[in-house]
Amino acid sequence: MRVKCIVSYDGSKFHGFQVQNKERTVQGEIQKALKKINEEDVIIHASGRTDAKVHAVHQVFHFDTQKQLPPQQWKRAINHFMPNDIYILDACYVDEDFHSRYSAVKKEYRYLLSTKEYSPFETNYIFQYGKELDIELMRDAAKIFLGEHNFASFCSYDQYGNTIRTLYSFDISEENGIITFRLIGNGFRRYMVRHLVGGIIQVGAKRISKEILSEMLESCGEKKCLFKAKPQGLYLQEVYYEEN
Repeated sequence: MRVKCIVSYDGSKFHGFQVQNKERTVQGEIQKALKKINEEDVIIHASGRTDAKVHAVHQVFHFDTQKQLPPQQWKRAINHFMPNDIYILDACYVDEDFHSRYSAVKKEYRYLLSTKEYSPFETNYIFQYGKELDIELMRDAAKIFLGEHNFASFCSYDQYGNTIRTLYSFDISEENGIITFRLIGNGFRRYMVRHLVGGIIQVGAKRISKEILSEMLESCGEKKCLFKAKPQGLYLQEVYYEEN
């Protein structure tokens, strides 16, 4: 049987989502818990990977199991073995043709930035920029990324990876000195959100123009964006499927 789970985690003390030797990862912690429940190794398949120090509000993963438990019992059982920076929000049985990654139709990321005085309590959760940014300049520049583009200039290089993606929305809002960048697309390459936000921050700081970002985008990888926002302010907010 296939079980779909929604998980939330604080990425501050993780070396990313994907299992790595000798490093603490989200996948590693979940698979250790599932081994105790199933009494055998279980591999989970996630909707995507997050990097070190990146958080998730609603990340999705699935796994196959022979063990039969009521759906909510899966939630309670996994959480029983979870550390306090990971929490399973929901668990349910799904059809065997469901795949947490390949069945996803959209993903939403949010990035939080503070223009206020430095806060040691927020430093792992909000990028402590500490200076004013021009919101209207950033909103105007963000429009160039909407639609389908080759985002090779705004993600890490992968000679085998397809860098064509569709960005449905790129909204920027500000409240009480906290700027929220909200991006929804059909998929994101590694570091893509952080490079897009990083480039927009440079526009807001009036260090580069919208036209320079546009030239990078149109170069399809020949001109790389060297501005990458810090991981601490990034959240995987939601993964959307047809039933959403």
